[in-house]
Amino acid sequence: MSDHLDAFIDDEFLRQLEKLKIVSRKSTRNPRRGEYRSWQSGEGFEFLDFRKYHLGDDLRYVDWSVYGRLDKLFIKLFHAEKGQTAHILLDISRSMDSGTPSKDITAKKIAASLSYICLSNLDKTGLMAFNNQIVKIKPPARGKKQYLEVLKFFQSLKPSDQTNVNDSLKAYAAICKNPGIAIIISDFFDPQGYEDGLKALAFRDFDINLIQVMNHEELYWSKTGHLLLNECETGEKKVAFVNKNLLEIYRKKIDEFISGIKSYCNHYGMNYFLCDTHIPFNTLLTDYLSKGALFR
Repeated sequence: MSDHLDAFIDDEFLRQLEKLKIVSRKSTRNPRRGEYRSWQSGEGFEFLDFRKYHLGDDLRYVDWSVYGRLDKLFIKLFHAEKGQTAHILLDISRSMDSGTPSKDITAKKIAASLSYICLSNLDKTGLMAFNNQIVKIKPPARGKKQYLEVLKFFQSLKPSDQTNVNDSLKAYAAICKNPGIAIIISDFFDPQGYEDGLKALAFRDFDINLIQVMNHEELYWSKTGHLLLNECETGEKKVAFVNKNLLEIYRKKIDEFISGIKSYCNHYGMNYFLCDTHIPFNTLLTDYLSKGALFR
């Protein structure tokens, strides 16, 4: 396993995930998410109601006690709890490879953690990595035995190229056969925007959740003077003099950028969570699970 994954994927990390899984079970769930009810007849399910017998129904599920009293055939109905399908969509563009710890490492830790919790809950879990296009896909699968493949998936990814959120999400929405929960982990540093890609997922009836990963320095930049600046998407370097006025303009732009994403999500019923890489990971994920209410 590569060094950057060894930095957090170990026995202690998995023990922490087991604790976080308990936290996630205590969160309040949205009725649209997670387990859903299916009307079925059969054993091993929770009883819901009766309906009249129809020709071809399985006689094993006839309630004969009701028949004895009413001289009519009724079938017992039950509900089965079925697992959701979670799609974890990870930005691996060049801009994610910045900061200490890098946004890339933090994003992968979040993605690995959520994958583990989904798989532990017997939810089908699929992965997709993107930059200016879809880079790699792991189709949805169920069971904790899949977790090793999840780690291998993340191990194979290295940040590169510019971001195209819209095209990547639209492409995934077009090819995905089983929409469910979509968890998009990115800094969303894309001058072309993100709206069209999110709309494409919404059109396919995904339950959309954004996790915006930002460096603490990006959120709360305080340095002034002559600085060597690095354009996070293109890698271009430029010397610039940053004074207090320019610093205020930057802070205003960052605030507007984040507020714009929040407002968009609120308007369209999408969930949004801001991740500051400076916050200890356990605190960050516990906060997300308690607020996000995505899992049991």
